[in-house]
Formats: sequence, C-alpha cells, structure tokens
Amino acid sequence: MRDLSKLLFETWIISSTLALINIIVALAIHITTGTNFDFFTPSNLMIPEFGVMLVLGACLMSRQPLDDAKRYDSEGNPTKSWRYALLGKKIILASFFLLAFIGLFYLLGLVFIPETI
Repeated sequence: MRDLSKLLFETWIISSTLALINIIVALAIHITTGTNFDFFTPSNLMIPEFGVMLVLGACLMSRQPLDDAKRYDSEGNPTKSWRYALLGKKIILASFFLLAFIGLFYLLGLVFIPETI
C-alpha cells in the first residue's frame, strides 16, 4: 500500500506542476492581450499535453518484460526495459490526473463566465 500511495503522490505532483505552469501561461496571455481570464484557456492548453503524455507513457510501457525473470539482471538490479516501463506507468498515471485537471478547469470555466468588456 505504501508503494501505491507513493506512486500516486508522485504522479499527482507531476500533473499539478504541469497544471500550474499552464495557468501561469494562460494568465500571461490574458495580461498581455488585455482580455478577461477564463478557465477554458488553461484547459485547452493541457489537452495536447495529455495526448503526448499518454502516447509517451504507452510507448515506454510497451517495453515491459512479461517474464519476472527478465525484469532483473543477475545482480538483482532492474533492467533498463523494466525501468522504462515503470517510468511509463508514472507518465500514464500523471496524464490521467492531468485529464482530471482539464475537466476541473472546464467546469470552472462553465461556472465562472467572464464578463464581456
């Protein structure tokens, strides 16, 4: 259970950092253009990131050895393909958390509609 909570916490940090960066970029866009801030902009900025993370994580997960014996070398260290598979697992989980942020910001955009100037 400890490993699962650590994995979820690490992926949550990755997706939260990406969401924060997208919010800062969206704020910079709206400050420089003089428009009202809406939550649809960071939501739209995160959609391509979600797709790239999903594809990248799936490509790394495809390198996963199916036999347990091939996951570790003779010294007991994880092989390169197994490390890539674990990294792909983190990326896929982070992409699903990012999808949750996309939905959250989309719903916030529906609730807090900016006034027209």
